[in-house]
Amino acid sequence: MKLSKYKILFISPFSDKSWQIEFSRLTFISSIVLLSIIVFGSIVLLYFSSPIVKEYLRISTINKEIKQQQEIINNIDKSIEEIALMKSYIDSIIGTEKANDLNEDNIRYILANNLPSVKPADGLISRTYDPETKHFGIDVVNIEGTPIFAISDGQIVFSDFSNDFGNFVIIDHQNGYLSHYYHNQENFIKKGDTVKAGDIIAKLGNTGMSTGPHLHFEIWKDGNSIDPINFFEDFNLKSDKLSQ
Repeated sequence: MKLSKYKILFISPFSDKSWQIEFSRLTFISSIVLLSIIVFGSIVLLYFSSPIVKEYLRISTINKEIKQQQEIINNIDKSIEEIALMKSYIDSIIGTEKANDLNEDNIRYILANNLPSVKPADGLISRTYDPETKHFGIDVVNIEGTPIFAISDGQIVFSDFSNDFGNFVIIDHQNGYLSHYYHNQENFIKKGDTVKAGDIIAKLGNTGMSTGPHLHFEIWKDGNSIDPINFFEDFNLKSDKLSQ
């Protein structure tokens, strides 16, 4: 005998209540078929959607990489802006090159007039050039107030005071050479001034970290220090003078 109706009984474990669902054979078969279709359809959907999901994940990864690259580019742009700002700041300190085109006469003038040719000051050398001890110049000893001269034509890029150097002057000779004059008693020029070889730019002094009146003098070429004696060989050492 075939059953025409089915019942499902639900009994609550927390109370005495119970429920039942009654459905016909047709309803039962229809529910099973519908459930099977749903399960089968879900499997088919997952199967066919797998490439789409993979493609979505791949695109998401690419988008993430693009975003990372964009952040790197933005950081590079920011660094470039910071470098440009720093260059502007340096230009405001040391001055910019003139925009005049250099003709043959100008080049000849620079070669002839912008090389070290005038002694920075009279006196005796108390300490020589010694880059191993980071003494990148010579110390010229004389009485306070002794004139200090520009060694060649150029433009003043620094005329200032610091606790270490005291009153100091730096001249750009516009051909790769820079000359430095430290511990001055007084500076007679200011930043931006142009000077000729032999012009008095300061007085020898004892300012800053100094143990006595002297001029600490340096020459730099293209970022490298040079022994000033290479240009002024007639300087005498203080020890040589005392031995005479």
